[in-house]
Amino acid sequence: MTEMTVRRVAEYIDAFAPFITAEEYDNVGILVGDGNQKVHRILCSLDVTMDTVREAESLGAELIVSHHPLMFHGAKRLVAGVPEADVLRALIKKDISLISAHTNWDRSALSGSACAARAIGLENVVQEELLFTGSFPAPVSAEKAAEVIQKTLRAPLRVYGRPDKLIKTLSIVGGAYGEGYLEAQTAGAQAYLTGEIRHHEITDAVARDLVIFDAGHYASEALMIPALVSFLTDRLRAQGAQTEVVQTHCVPFPGALNT
Repeated sequence: MTEMTVRRVAEYIDAFAPFITAEEYDNVGILVGDGNQKVHRILCSLDVTMDTVREAESLGAELIVSHHPLMFHGAKRLVAGVPEADVLRALIKKDISLISAHTNWDRSALSGSACAARAIGLENVVQEELLFTGSFPAPVSAEKAAEVIQKTLRAPLRVYGRPDKLIKTLSIVGGAYGEGYLEAQTAGAQAYLTGEIRHHEITDAVARDLVIFDAGHYASEALMIPALVSFLTDRLRAQGAQTEVVQTHCVPFPGALNT
């Protein structure tokens, strides 16, 4: 039986979605803990909150693998009463390590965007950097496409543009990438699905007769978590490790998903 460590888990992730491919502003890799720490259970999550830490502790997980990192903007003080600092202090106190795979994972075939494209049923999906573009089996109205997306992502969806606009090609970048609508148009899409978009970006997109689907940051990326669980489970089993990988039950705030 292969004994698993935090460092080995990070190496498996790095081999599939190299940390070096993350954006310069990002914070990825082993962020908290000891690379030599032995791991018998891993909790996968999109975010790391106090609820996530409590869940990891209750499960006996020595490691959290998250998409969104802590210390994204840099932490200069770890004082009680500051939410992120409280999470970091709790991780350290409870000896729970943290690996984050953020924009490097966004470029992988298991990104939230890629998973959403598959779940929605898009065909002939093509990736260009962060953008995943594919086609519906037959053209559908923006209104019908919205129904499909909302049901698939369990998203409190906002739709901008003509409801009767026929959509054959849809581009997707989950999370905060409102500016991607221009890339979507260049890719030949009639609609763009993302998780955060600004007012002026919406205004310009609609003026270009592009339909915008705003699913919210969490819902637009959440499908990557079961994919991450499956990925790690397969890699660990291939190495003969008995480490268990589980998906979080925590959602960071009410309204992130439709109930």
